[in-house]
Amino acid sequence: MEQKKNRIMFWIINGLIAAVVLIFIIQNWGKVTFNFLGLKLEGFGFLVFLVIFALGFLSGWLWEFFRNRKKGKKQEKGKDIHLIQD
Repeated sequence: MEQKKNRIMFWIINGLIAAVVLIFIIQNWGKVTFNFLGLKLEGFGFLVFLVIFALGFLSGWLWEFFRNRKKGKKQEKGKDIHLIQD
């Protein structure tokens, strides 16, 4: 019974998210123009926002990737030093 409630809640939340996304697309259907450092970007509002969101997501993911990679190298280096001291 608990699993059935979880499924229903899952579909309700997904339905609400889909409705919000659909409303966002409808409200931002018009053409927009962005000027940034001499670059002129023109397109449908929701597509421009989607591209900006994707770039933000990618930059955040890359930040975490390189940060964790750097931490991993420090941990490996610490292990090597520990082995040499023994």
